[in-house]
Amino acid sequence: VIQMRKMIKAFHDAGIAVNMDVVYNHTSGVGNGSLYDMTVPEYFYRFDSQGNYANGSGCGNEIATDHKMVNYYVIESLKHWMKDYHINGFRFDLMGCLEQSTMQDIYNALYAIDKNVMVYGEPWTGGTSPLDEKLRAVQNNGNKYVGYGAFNDQMRDARIKGGMNSASSLGWIDKESGAVAASDKNKIIAGIKGITKAGVEIADPDKTVNYVTCHDNYTLYDRFIATGKFKASDEEKLVKMNALANSVVFTSQGITFMLAGEEFLRTKGGDHNSYKSSYEVNELDYSLKIKHQNLFGIYQKLIALKQNVDGLHLDKDHISDVNPVFNEASSSIQYTIHDETNSREYKIIHVNGVGTDEKVNLNGYTLYLSTINANKQLSSSTALEPFETLIAYKSYK
Repeated sequence: VIQMRKMIKAFHDAGIAVNMDVVYNHTSGVGNGSLYDMTVPEYFYRFDSQGNYANGSGCGNEIATDHKMVNYYVIESLKHWMKDYHINGFRFDLMGCLEQSTMQDIYNALYAIDKNVMVYGEPWTGGTSPLDEKLRAVQNNGNKYVGYGAFNDQMRDARIKGGMNSASSLGWIDKESGAVAASDKNKIIAGIKGITKAGVEIADPDKTVNYVTCHDNYTLYDRFIATGKFKASDEEKLVKMNALANSVVFTSQGITFMLAGEEFLRTKGGDHNSYKSSYEVNELDYSLKIKHQNLFGIYQKLIALKQNVDGLHLDKDHISDVNPVFNEASSSIQYTIHDETNSREYKIIHVNGVGTDEKVNLNGYTLYLSTINANKQLSSSTALEPFETLIAYKSYK
């Protein structure tokens, strides 16, 4: 307890807010293996039509947050974390198992404590829930979220085929040949605008958490290796793909999320579900930071851009100002953002491995970042390279 509080205070002293991953959707056991069942048998859980413990979590049981005292317990425990530990926000595991009404109650209660509280989660379940889908905080109900948001797995999967896809599946990032599927292209374009393009389109950047990897599933390096198309000996290419993948994230509207260690090519040795694996598997290996200083520097510039350019923080009424154009011939994505505060226009270009010898007119622009060549010379005929993100700017006239 003391170490936890000291850690959070140290982060706060460094100007860093702390979000906490919370799992309210299931417990590790039921019956005599559950403190809930031993307190009030069967009250805390949902049951299916046959009288069995429901399994919307995919873990053998599902908490009934629609029951009054369960709702109360969840909210009071979250308030405890905020008031007694000074946690700043919460990431909800399998948020789709919870009702929209409960998530709204949660946000309202936490907002009353801290108006800057951040609440977001996974807008899906892990199995079949008996709860009416219209009531759930799932992705298809995303337009009903108020104050809280969710991960945009649609953009993630279009780029790297993460999540539950076959390990050999390729997305836009790791393709070196072949056309991009129209659905993938549309989801990437939407994600850049801060839109989650699922069964229902959630056109609100304040509800969209864009990312490419998180603590679940593979690290980015391991995901590329798992395709079978790349080996550890392809390190130069793996670094380029890593930088490209998160360059798209950091130059998109909405909330930017990244897995710790991606900035220096983190690996978990191919372990895609490391929740019960060793420290050696899950730890951050800082020798990789020394080895990949150039990649680390790219992430520093991307973070600075996202933090300081107001054109990367548009609300739902202004996302139409961003109009990404997908060039089929070169498999590149190009768009412009504006930094009104500093009177700058930024040209952003992403090219995947299918990229050909496309040339763009960047006459009058100054290079901010090339993930391939830090000293790239810009001209009226600037060549683009495979797996490159190029960001250039010029002042308004």
